[in-house]
Amino acid sequence: MIQNERTISRTFDISTTSHVVMLVGLFIGFMQLPVPAYAQGSDPDLLVVAETGWGFDGRVKVQEFVPLWVQVKNISSTPWQGELQLSRKMRGERQFGATIVQNVSLQGDEIRWIQLSPYVVDDYEDWVLRWGPGKNHVIDLPPVLKGEPPTVLVYDSDAVLQETTVFRRMPEERFPTSVTSTDSLRGIILDQPPFWQGARARAFQDWLILGGRVYILHNRDGKYPVFPMALAFLNSEQTQFRVGSGYVRKIPRKAESFSMTQASSEIFNDDWTSEDEKLRKEMLNTGANQYSPYGGLNLSWSKNQDLFRELMELAKFERFWPLIYLSVFAYLATLWPGCYIIGTQQKNVTRFYALFFAATGFFALTFGLLGQVGGRAENRSRSVLLARSLGEGSFDVTGWTVLANIYSGEKGVSHAGNGIFYSTTQETEYVPGELHSGTGGVASFEMLPDTKRTLLHRARVRTVLPNPKMLGSGDEDLKLQSLSFDITGAFDEEPIFALAIIRGNVYELDIQQNLLEFDRRRQPTVLTQYLQKPIDFNMNFNMWGVPRPADEDETEDEKLIGLEQYRSLIRPMIGNSFGFGREIDLRKLKSHSSGVRLYVLTKTPANFEFDSKDFPDREGVVLFSYDYP
Repeated sequence: MIQNERTISRTFDISTTSHVVMLVGLFIGFMQLPVPAYAQGSDPDLLVVAETGWGFDGRVKVQEFVPLWVQVKNISSTPWQGELQLSRKMRGERQFGATIVQNVSLQGDEIRWIQLSPYVVDDYEDWVLRWGPGKNHVIDLPPVLKGEPPTVLVYDSDAVLQETTVFRRMPEERFPTSVTSTDSLRGIILDQPPFWQGARARAFQDWLILGGRVYILHNRDGKYPVFPMALAFLNSEQTQFRVGSGYVRKIPRKAESFSMTQASSEIFNDDWTSEDEKLRKEMLNTGANQYSPYGGLNLSWSKNQDLFRELMELAKFERFWPLIYLSVFAYLATLWPGCYIIGTQQKNVTRFYALFFAATGFFALTFGLLGQVGGRAENRSRSVLLARSLGEGSFDVTGWTVLANIYSGEKGVSHAGNGIFYSTTQETEYVPGELHSGTGGVASFEMLPDTKRTLLHRARVRTVLPNPKMLGSGDEDLKLQSLSFDITGAFDEEPIFALAIIRGNVYELDIQQNLLEFDRRRQPTVLTQYLQKPIDFNMNFNMWGVPRPADEDETEDEKLIGLEQYRSLIRPMIGNSFGFGREIDLRKLKSHSSGVRLYVLTKTPANFEFDSKDFPDREGVVLFSYDYP
């Protein structure tokens, strides 16, 4: 249950009078500038923000949660407690999106790096950091610079001697404590054991399992470093090996001995060959869209907005229009010819007034009840979750949720897990609300009547569910002949849909009791074609002159009911599982080409649900993703 001292309990019926109140509220809500509210804490004059920095090398990957580092200093000898409030603006003074709030506690005279993880939509954003109400309690952050995920050399900032290398460097204490913030990092170079323990070591391993790349070089003694227990999985004697979908390579050379040419071929671009260029050309010839300069193929759907758009449709409240129309006709018939006949043919006008006022009162009450938002519906949520397996019982969960509200008031939700981060992904709208990240994180909004709010969240969640067991697969002339998975105990609910990806092909699986099995009679689909949503250029154009995409399965999707409706969202969710944004990254496809990836769509389990008393009507699905070598 959400606990908040500022919770406002205000409810009112949407009647004729309340429509006026709603319009006034809408006008005020959209026209007034946000006024920051600050929790009671220490004197903000005693806190100094000494340094800030974006990402791992000053550049970030957009449409991701990215690390923002803030070095703060308590200039007093007594402990300091307060909040850092991060807000986003668009080349002006008006705020967009919700405010990100980070609680901070410092000892006397302590200097410490604080990590925030805002969701960066694009590089045209301005970010502002506040820690108090005064003009001296706010700073404008450096501009967001967009760039490709880097590969950085990790070093000890306390070391006396630092060698000069061609690699971009990152202090070991700047590695995030949650895998959520690592999507804008391609690779890590290690020539000495970093002092990573607890949450930071776990985040590093999670990042590697999900597809990171680690390069281990010789140390000053000309030997490979020996890693402590927390990173013991790097101590393999093999020169190349995998950890989950990640890749580890040992290179017998010191960091300072690399030239830029050697670093480019052996580290920065070691996953891009002439064969990949050949594959790209073949993909273009199969009907893929325009090639982008970053090594990808353009997609016709967006990373978040397509999912939110569909969820908006699923979450909308329906009024009982047939009854409303029938009541309108009945009301008109009562007035004419009903009241007209009585008033003209009978001398006793009492009957006319009795029928007229009775009909007016009865139908006013009827229209008031039938015209309410959703009738007797409750506040609702519709969501889809992507849960990528990190090993037995652990998942990296990304969730897209639409919260639909009937009555005004402050609404809040919280999610289970560690390293929780929130975003409304708004590009143009101010959102009156606060996003508190971390374990026990809370997203709260001030919502007007009949409004919806989009919410993106990401967290690391543990469950007691075992992973499905791959029973085996068989090939003949590079064609899949058999594939099956044992799903006994793996899911609380029977799967809705399942498919597997092998060597760039998509195979739909038959769902049987405790078994997923490939049917040889079904033809596979090339993954790059499966991810593409075809565009029908004969359709109408939108307001920007861009043709609206048409889903080839739209006719079939319209026939789906209940949770089956969520099957139409599988395509962009699979794209998100590969980390694709506006384009297909061929390098990421290649990193997963040697194994089997299983996707299973099910109803949202109870331990993946958010906690809130404000949205009792909940519905959603989870797309589980598992990788097998």
